[in-house]
Amino acid sequence: MQHIVSITDQGQVGIPISVRRAFGIKGATKAVLEKKDDKIIIKPEKTFWQLSGSMKSEIKLTDKQLRAARDTFEKNWSQE
Repeated sequence: MQHIVSITDQGQVGIPISVRRAFGIKGATKAVLEKKDDKIIIKPEKTFWQLSGSMKSEIKLTDKQLRAARDTFEKNWSQE
C-alpha cells in the first residue's frame, strides 16, 4: 500500500486515516523514525498504556491470591 503525502516546511508528515486505522493509531502518538538506505521508516511506538489487554491469560486470581503472590514475589526478589 502506497500513499503520496506532504512534508511541511517544519518536517511534519500527514498520515492518511486508512493507515492510522490499520495501525490502531488514535489521536496524538509517538513514533520511531529510522533511516534505512534511501528510505524513511516510521513505526508507531507502543506505550505502556497501549499494551492493555495484550497479555491476557486464562489464569484468574482473587484479590487475596494476588496479594499473596505479590508478597511472595517481593520476598524472593529481595533475596537475590
